[in-house]
Amino acid sequence: MWGCFPLYWALLNHVNPSEVLIHRMLWAVPVLFFLVHFKTSWKSNFKRSLSSKKELVLLLITAILITINWGGYIFAVNLGRVVEASMGYFLSPVINMIGGYIFFHERISRLKQLAVFFATIGALYYVLSGDSFPWLGFVVGFTFSAYGIARKAMSSSAVPGLYIETLILLPFFLIFTAWFYSNYDVAFLNVGISTDILLILAGAVTVVPLALFTAGTKLLPLTTVGILFLITPTIQFLIGYYLQNEAVNSNQLIGFVGVWAGLIIYSYALVKNK
Repeated sequence: MWGCFPLYWALLNHVNPSEVLIHRMLWAVPVLFFLVHFKTSWKSNFKRSLSSKKELVLLLITAILITINWGGYIFAVNLGRVVEASMGYFLSPVINMIGGYIFFHERISRLKQLAVFFATIGALYYVLSGDSFPWLGFVVGFTFSAYGIARKAMSSSAVPGLYIETLILLPFFLIFTAWFYSNYDVAFLNVGISTDILLILAGAVTVVPLALFTAGTKLLPLTTVGILFLITPTIQFLIGYYLQNEAVNSNQLIGFVGVWAGLIIYSYALVKNK
């Protein structure tokens, strides 16, 4: 489902990316409210997290990270840079490995070190061979990885944690919404019913895949989950290249090949250590 995000956000290319982000955040709140109060364990985790000041401070940090990630990806689709954004997500497992080594002292096997080497060389070649720095791809990739690394150190579960993150930022978003609506022409309730429905569903489109992914991590081995996650940027790359006709020159493709080689080694290392 995450892999098909470019198709959904592309339907809202006529809407200002900031307005899309506003609706993505606002409409996520009722969806998260329903999910958290529907499942007893999530409701209990939500209450425990609210009672910890340290956890709330960390959730404020992760809330900022995920907001930048959401906004960056919407912006990337709006600018026709889905392929670039997919590069960021391809690098996410590698960044997570490095983060695990630095912050959690996790051991990195020789195979995974080789995977990091290939992915790093591929990413550097992609950057240096381009006409401009692919900042959107790196913003999307690094914020997503930083979010995951930070959340690993926290007690909040994925869905309850995301609910608290949206609630923490909600006052700021309401102020920003009031300012935005008073200074810009907005699409909601002004363009058409189809646009209104797409904006309203932005919350569910954001939250439901996360809830399903969280459930999947409990049902499937982590090795399988790690490999399956790589399907997301692969689908995004194919959508950007084949369906949205984004240009990829030979040098950029060589960079992608380096990253893909690293991820193949990474997947093999996961299977071997299973």
